Amino acid sequence: MRADIIILTYSKTKEHIRVTEECIGSLRKAKNKIGVNIHVIESYDKDIKYDGAETIFWVGDNGFNYNESMNYGFSRTKEDLVFFCNNDLVFSDYWLDNCYHVFNMGFDSVSPYCEVTHPRFAPSGKYLLRGYQVGFHIAGWCIGVKREMFEKIGGFNTAVNFWYSDNIYAEQLKIAAIKHALVCNSLVKHLDFGSNTLKSLDEKEKRKLTSLQKKVFNNEVKKLWKHA
Repeated sequence: MRADIIILTYSKTKEHIRVTEECIGSLRKAKNKIGVNIHVIESYDKDIKYDGAETIFWVGDNGFNYNESMNYGFSRTKEDLVFFCNNDLVFSDYWLDNCYHVFNMGFDSVSPYCEVTHPRFAPSGKYLLRGYQVGFHIAGWCIGVKREMFEKIGGFNTAVNFWYSDNIYAEQLKIAAIKHALVCNSLVKHLDFGSNTLKSLDEKEKRKLTSLQKKVFNNEVKKLWKHA
């Protein structure tokens, strides 16, 4: 059995490239019974290629959109399990096998546990926590889904283009009553390199991807629940 792993990256600097390479390296080295197909969606430089992964250069017609890029990555996959990942992750042994166990319990969406992001939410011996809290149950930097469920909800909502991408996914899950869990024994460290990605953008680009998105998100959520 195998799973498709989609890694989204914007390789504007050598540091961005290094972080992505280390992410791929840790993914390939992590021990799991389940194999992985690694797909890197590169949105800055069409000439960059990453060893050990299929590198795909793609930017949407309206410029960068996080969820749209992930949806495009999904269109290039074929396995029943698909994970959407930032490029600044370090994968531990058996992270994927432990997620697979939770999928088999009837969950259609999962996020792994991170010792950097989640320590204030001590799992107290529990190996999964069900819920939709963004930044806790739903860790936007790594989300795993069952293909059938993801196709059913139409993929990630693309109304927002960076900030609130995971928030709007949480709303999609709640509307469709889809079970999501934080898998506490699936360890994937998030280095939070994304903040440095934002620092590399000019102020106009930052504003488009961040502060302007709150109003867009609120309006889209109203539409989603109205038609639920």
